[in-house]
Amino acid sequence: MTEYPGSCHCKAVNVTFRSTREPRQWALRRCTCSFCIRFGGIYTSDPAGEIVMRSKAALRRYQFGQRTADFLSCATCGVYFGAMTDINGQERAVLNVRVLDGVQLDLEAAQPMDFDEESVELRTARRLRHWTPLVLVSLLA
Repeated sequence: MTEYPGSCHCKAVNVTFRSTREPRQWALRRCTCSFCIRFGGIYTSDPAGEIVMRSKAALRRYQFGQRTADFLSCATCGVYFGAMTDINGQERAVLNVRVLDGVQLDLEAAQPMDFDEESVELRTARRLRHWTPLVLVSLLA
């Protein structure tokens, strides 16, 4: 498993994406919902990998629509990291690849995705199959 580090602009939140795949093998997705369009999120995940987020500042959480996921950004500088959900006590996430350092990706190749018509049950099952296990570490004193 290879580690890919990243952070927000102010470095208060750091992320490590551990993946079994090389970056050229990552499935890149561009959600077409109104939130993701505004933030320009381009996502990847690896269900066999892991995302570790370490935060020295509060993570801002935002929910909308079906309220089945928290959209995470740094409360200090506002950089958007991606979305997380809790399924049966297991936290899983999809990562905005724009926060990763030094990874060369063809962002134009990101596949547009539309999840507007997806039921909560289908959405939960998809996330359980495809999203990456998440570990959140708060370094707040």
